[in-house]
Amino acid sequence: MQKVGLFLFIVSFLPWLAIFFVVPFLPLSIALKTTIDVVLAVGAEICFWLSVVLLGKEVVTKYRRYFHPRYLWQKIRNFHRR
Repeated sequence: MQKVGLFLFIVSFLPWLAIFFVVPFLPLSIALKTTIDVVLAVGAEICFWLSVVLLGKEVVTKYRRYFHPRYLWQKIRNFHRR
């Protein structure tokens, strides 16, 4: 089950890439592009939250630490000091 969770976690980022880099350049109407964006965003969120359920609290807590603003700011400051 953990492999399925990791797969869903990785796959949940692909629709966001499509939203930013593919859909805007399609020769479609604005209404259709908006519909595609909403469907992709909802699909990405569903994949992400299913992966959270499958991976469990420990894994989510580990990754949440990496996205905490204080941790990110510390990494940026340490990178600039080099």
